[in-house]
Amino acid sequence: MECILSNFTERLRFEIDRVGVSELARKTGFARNSLYNWSEKGNIPLDKLFVLTQFGVDMNYVLYDEQLAQNNEQLINEEFGLIQVRADIEVSAGDGAIAGNDDKAKYCLAFRKDWLQSRGLKEKDLYVVFARGDSMEPTISDGDSLLVNTAEKDPQDGHIYVIRSCEILWVKRIQRLLDGSLLLISDNKIYPPMPLKLDEASDVEIIGKVVNSSKNFY
Repeated sequence: MECILSNFTERLRFEIDRVGVSELARKTGFARNSLYNWSEKGNIPLDKLFVLTQFGVDMNYVLYDEQLAQNNEQLINEEFGLIQVRADIEVSAGDGAIAGNDDKAKYCLAFRKDWLQSRGLKEKDLYVVFARGDSMEPTISDGDSLLVNTAEKDPQDGHIYVIRSCEILWVKRIQRLLDGSLLLISDNKIYPPMPLKLDEASDVEIIGKVVNSSKNFY
């Protein structure tokens, strides 16, 4: 699937990610939460956008989709990997969420290729989903985006995975038990562990390992 940065909010998010939230916060004095909020909602005041352009954000690209074609195309291809967002799927940090039916990503998030490579991650194995519920608090909050590596399906004790049982999806820590079953553990201790007996569940799949999460600040 071809991922296109087709609207103002996506282009603003791309530019803020490209320059770096920490870098922009340090140079402009803007709060990091404000930068995150603008990049997610696209509700940046024009005077604030002008300030960002003084520190590397390409305003022509953000406002008009006018890029210095060679520079930005080369930047996207060489510096960033565009990871598909499965907006039709929410994984449950709670009682279970229904799997989506749409096989196509709705949009993409940009991740620096050097960051992916340093962690041994390949773009083709990754996608982004969103968490629903509070059972993985404080590690994962409701609405957080999760980067899932589908190449890592062999569960290791203590790591967080997306698990499918029939049409239900969970995001949980996994512990292997001596009898070969799995214990799905919530970080929020008010939720008890859930045993999952593989020999009794005919349709269970480890979708992949959660390798990164991004907090939702609004």
